[in-house]
Amino acid sequence: MKSPLTLVKSLLAVAGVAAVSAVSATPASAFSFGNIAGGDTPGDSYVNSFTYSVVNQGSAVRFDIFNLGNAAAPNMFISKVFFDDNGYLSAPSLYGTNIGEVSFSGGASNAQLPQGGNDFTTDYAFSRNPGSGNGGAVQGGESFPVSFRGNYNNVIAALSDGTLRIGLHVQGLPNGQSDSYISTSSGNTQDTPEPLTMLAAGAAVGFGTMFKKQRAQAKKAP
Repeated sequence: MKSPLTLVKSLLAVAGVAAVSAVSATPASAFSFGNIAGGDTPGDSYVNSFTYSVVNQGSAVRFDIFNLGNAAAPNMFISKVFFDDNGYLSAPSLYGTNIGEVSFSGGASNAQLPQGGNDFTTDYAFSRNPGSGNGGAVQGGESFPVSFRGNYNNVIAALSDGTLRIGLHVQGLPNGQSDSYISTSSGNTQDTPEPLTMLAAGAAVGFGTMFKKQRAQAKKAP
């Protein structure tokens, strides 16, 4: 496995490439997730391992949901993604570029976000395909993309004031536990070139590779 210093150098190289390529790119905005007040707490310390971006695609918007990974919980994965959209989104499409071998399906649904609370009402839900096992989930260093028909500016405003929210169900936490998160209304809502959004993805790939090697070594250990 690469030394921490070597890994940092690799990620800095990715950052440099992304910054140089950030010219005439599609606008995107970055957001984060928060813990659910009064909900379960096994994953509270890992909340910063999950983030998402919103990319303007003209008459559509694409959500890229990232699992950046965490060395303290290398086996955790996103198994389900929920949208409480209040009418801002329609016609979901799972076609897009993802990072890793993510295999999801879903669409319009009233499935309940585990520990949802906060008046979270599901309009769309997506989950790993049953036949793909944990490998189809969003592991550390991977992302899940989903596009909807919608107005980018309206979607960003709705995310910022909390009228549009995203929920995550994360499994594989230490001791076999799980937890859920809901998107926050804070984030970088200034238009930023999409390659800079992919900077987070590049970092995720680097960390994801490290976490996967850690998992492999753990399985080999007596």
